[in-house]
Amino acid sequence: MGIPFKRLLRFLIVPVFGVLLLTGCEEEVNPFVEEDRFFTLFGYLDTASNNQYVRLMELRTEFADAGETSIDAIVTTTEIETGEVVAWRDSLITFGDGTSGHVFVGNFQPVPGWRYQLDVTRSDGKRATATTLVPELEVVDAREPEVGFAGVTQKIFWPQVDFIPFRVEVWYRTLDTSLPSLPFREAVVLYGDAHSRVGELENDGWEIIVRYAEDKEEVSKQLGVSEGAQPILMSMGMRLTMTDDSWRPPDGVFSEEILVQPGTFSNVEGGFGFFGSINQLSYEWTLDPSITSQAGYTYPGGKR
Repeated sequence: MGIPFKRLLRFLIVPVFGVLLLTGCEEEVNPFVEEDRFFTLFGYLDTASNNQYVRLMELRTEFADAGETSIDAIVTTTEIETGEVVAWRDSLITFGDGTSGHVFVGNFQPVPGWRYQLDVTRSDGKRATATTLVPELEVVDAREPEVGFAGVTQKIFWPQVDFIPFRVEVWYRTLDTSLPSLPFREAVVLYGDAHSRVGELENDGWEIIVRYAEDKEEVSKQLGVSEGAQPILMSMGMRLTMTDDSWRPPDGVFSEEILVQPGTFSNVEGGFGFFGSINQLSYEWTLDPSITSQAGYTYPGGKR
């Protein structure tokens, strides 16, 4: 499932409009009269979606009429590895606050590890451009589970991941013998920042500790069983939503006070804004019978 466009959009709108507001107050740098800046854009490619979105605004010396529905722009992406070009279509969207704007839609699914160039071209040939390298999955190392006072824990190591993930999810795939038509059920636990559950940087990679006892309450709640029940656990999985390397705020913090500073968070040539990409990196594993039991579940084929 892709990340909702509006959810990530807030990390892009703040720095973009901060640039416009701050530079607009300076006599020496005015984005509305500069001859080398033509558009403001923000958006990203999502490997989990067949539709990609980019919000686009023209930079003009005079503001357009509020009722204007057209925009002088042709939007394309080029897949650098293959040379394939995709033309995006314009959609005039009305937002929740009653304002409207142009959101361009590209119908394709980006490939992890490939580079894409976004071009926005006016009828006079003036252009804004940005590129992104889609994150790709490296080999994942699931360390041996450990049994201690706090129950069963297990370290999952993601090599080459050197930045905090946008989101960390752990899923538990269980077998429900009471529903033959829908035998598999999944409970998904969202790992947040509390108690470093989102993980930390360790030895040129990202390490996340799965704490089975802490997850059990949420898993039981989602499955609709008592916490003392022992569902049949078929497999485990972890999913990291990762942004590309250019999507890195100073000190790793999405602070509005920092992001509104001009030039802090922009990769658009011939314009303002940001164009990036995200990928949902997934890894699945199983537990042996002994660990499954100690974690509070039943091993497939075992007695409940």
